[in-house]
Amino acid sequence: MKRYVLRSVKYLVMMCALCGALIWFKIEQEQTPISFGEMLGIYFSTWNGWAMAATILVLAATYPLFGFVRRRVTGSLVEERQQVVAALEMEGYTLAGESAEGLLFRGNVVKRLTSLFEDEIVVRQANDDELEIVGLRRAVVRVAIRMEGYIINNRRVKNG
Repeated sequence: MKRYVLRSVKYLVMMCALCGALIWFKIEQEQTPISFGEMLGIYFSTWNGWAMAATILVLAATYPLFGFVRRRVTGSLVEERQQVVAALEMEGYTLAGESAEGLLFRGNVVKRLTSLFEDEIVVRQANDDELEIVGLRRAVVRVAIRMEGYIINNRRVKNG
């Protein structure tokens, strides 16, 4: 729960900063004599401004629900470990740790910044013939597609 709240607060701050930057940009482009504070006052004196604020709050509160996923891929962490690591390395992740539960990968500096330091991907053995990939939705989908390809190609090469 603590992690969920932290993620929500991060996205709330990011979206507020984005809206603030857009308002500032609008003021600069129109070269109006209105200050940033006065423009915020104008926005929040209308129903549209409050609707925008409510939308930002709802998005920030719900983003951790749909922004992070678990995806399963056919494979074995013991037999196809090399393909798993290679797939994640091709997507810009490096092996950061290993436990009995699975492998922990972290993104490079750019991925860390663009994902608000939520760049962690965990790969673990879900059952006998499936791997589970857990992390940020867009990263997990990309990694899963690449990993499936690597594992299928490795099995083709082994079977001749």
